[in-house]
Parts: sequence; structure tokens; C-alpha cells
Amino acid sequence: MKLSFTINRDEEALYRESAAGINRVFNTYSSRLSTSSPSEVLAMVALLFAKGYISLDSDIRQLETHLDGFESALDRILLPDD
Repeated sequence: MKLSFTINRDEEALYRESAAGINRVFNTYSSRLSTSSPSEVLAMVALLFAKGYISLDSDIRQLETHLDGFESALDRILLPDD
């Protein structure tokens, strides 16, 4: 399926890489799940990418929490009490 829409030129490479990744996973799942319909395979691909996004988002939030704690500890060490 060919999609046509407008994107920012500076995001074009990201979109192309994303589409290639989706196509790669779709083709892999399609060959392994030959009894599944294309819609079912696409739903599995969407779930896989959504899981990856949510997992990364969770990791980032945890890292931000650790960095905030680290920054607070550094402030206590380096900044004089007022």
C-alpha cells in the first residue's frame, strides 16, 4: 500500500526508516503466520511497535527520576546552605 502525505523534510529519513521497519516486521510476521489475515498481521505489528514505544517512554521516565535525584544530591554537595 502506498501512502501519500506531507511531512517536514527534516523528518523524511525518520519516516522512511520507520516505514522500512514496519514493512520488515510485517513481512516476517506474514511468513510466520501464514494463516493470519493481513489485518491481523498489521494489528500484531502495531501492537509490537506500541509496546516498544511505551517501554521506551517508561524507561525515559525512570531515567528522568534518577537524574532528578542525582541533580538534587549534587546540589546538596556543591551548593552552600543559605
